[in-house]
Amino acid sequence: MSNIKHLHVVDMPERLHFVPEWAQRKGMKQVEVALRIGATQGLVSRWFAGTVPSTDYLQKLADLFGTDIHGLFRHPDEEWIARLLRGRSPAERQKAVEMLMLLFKDDEDDRTGTRG
Repeated sequence: MSNIKHLHVVDMPERLHFVPEWAQRKGMKQVEVALRIGATQGLVSRWFAGTVPSTDYLQKLADLFGTDIHGLFRHPDEEWIARLLRGRSPAERQKAVEMLMLLFKDDEDDRTGTRG
């Protein structure tokens, strides 16, 4: 059994990106995404099936969805944490991680006998 803790509850899709989730979040269907970024619907369909868009389209998609290119590889539900940490110092980031670890501490951690 793995001892790796999951940081979030969103399962990683079979594809490497979250373009369909971003489109859904913005209320867009494939055809609208295609029209707004100048791609064919067939190309957008391939992205929704798992193909990674080319660099040129990654920037267009990021602009369309209001994120950066890295954001396309995060679930939209996780975008708030990226925005919160963006521009923070390493010390501030570490403090945020420590606070989140305390907030989401597993019940198993409480069974160590160290809590009163």
